[in-house]
Parts: sequence; structure tokens; C-alpha cells
Amino acid sequence: MKLFKLPLVLGILLTTSTAFAQSAEEVISKHLTAIGGADTWKKINTMKMSGSITAQGMEIPVTMTTVNKKGFRLDLTIMDANNYQIVTDKEGWMFFPIQGQQKPEPMTADDVKEMQDQLDIQGELVDYKTKGSKVEFLGKDDMEGTEVLKIKLIEKSGKEKTMFFDAGNYYKLKESQKLKANGKEMEVATTFSNFKKLPEGITVPFTIESPNGPVTLKSVEVNPKVEDKIFKPAL
Repeated sequence: MKLFKLPLVLGILLTTSTAFAQSAEEVISKHLTAIGGADTWKKINTMKMSGSITAQGMEIPVTMTTVNKKGFRLDLTIMDANNYQIVTDKEGWMFFPIQGQQKPEPMTADDVKEMQDQLDIQGELVDYKTKGSKVEFLGKDDMEGTEVLKIKLIEKSGKEKTMFFDAGNYYKLKESQKLKANGKEMEVATTFSNFKKLPEGITVPFTIESPNGPVTLKSVEVNPKVEDKIFKPAL
């Protein structure tokens, strides 16, 4: 009888592992369907989001412009001065006169690498296998009274991100990851709410909260014309 116990245990473990793997894939599949479907997101090459961020008691106008896989630009208007951050697939710059900068300064190679996710306009879950990422199902949890399903995404680079999906509608309510900035590693959590379906068929959160302050979007333009020159600093 002892000879059959090990195969039996292995069979149970393999079955359980497969179930978890299938659960992770199922959650991601239902999530993508809930926000418009992977095929719809693949048709999006540019996006422009406009709104405001609340920080230090001020409501600051903010615009985020993205060209898939090519460039991301964040513009902030503070005290009538334009502050911006630019990241491309190769380099990045920051210009914050509010902090005393006189001209755009290049970002470090590590900071540019950390921000490459911003260039993926379709999101890291669309074709995640093709991108070399792996997923793990971490079970269920409670998030302020809402049952959530937890998934760990492990990117090809080794970066890990934990995502929390509403068990009812499969919207992503939160994500948590470790990021490096100025040579320091920190845990950063971002929450998403106020989901709206756009005419193009995709659903996006219009409220995004992070340690930098809550961002409230007023408009989201899908596939607008974007000039390449906005991803070059005005030296």
C-alpha cells in the first residue's frame, strides 16, 4: 500500500496546481471581457486622459498622453507653470519648474526602465503569455467589504504585481507592486474606481488613487492624433 501513496499525493498536488492555474487564467479572461475584450483593446494605439490630481490641498490639472510602445507624457499645470515628465522606450526627461528646475533633466536608466509599463497602452494582461509573463492565483480576500480575487503577475523582467479583482464584475480594484525610484525600493498601491464604458467599447476607471494623490479624469480620448514631438523635451 505504501507504494501507491506517493503517486496519489502527487496526483492531488498536480490537480490542485492545475486548478489554481486555470483559476488565474479564468479571472484574467473574465476581467478582459468585462473591460471590453482583448481584441477591442488591441485596436487602441493612442490615448489621451485629462483631469485633475488633488495634492497638498490643490487641484492640479493633469494630462496623460500615450502612444503604444513608443511614448508616455505627463503634464501638470501648477501655479500657471507647465511641469512634465516624458518617457519613451529608450529614454526619459523631467521638467518641474515648481521644484526649481531651470531646464529638462534626463531620467536615470533605472527610472526609465521602471516606467516602461506606462508605454503598454493595452495593459499588461492583454497577451500576457506572449509578453513572457506568468500568473498565479492567490485566492479570495476581502477589500473593504467587497470580495476580491487576487492574482500575482510575474513579468518577464522579474517584476511582480499583485492585482485585486471584484469577484462580482471582474473590474480591477487595486494593484500593489514594488517600484524603484531614485535608487530606493518602495511598495506602491494604486486603487481604481468610478468605471465608465467609452463609446469605443472599452471600460476604464475615472478615479485612480495612489500615494501621489487621487486623480479624477474628466475625459478619455481614444486613438487621437499625437505628434511625435511631444515626446521630446523643449531644451
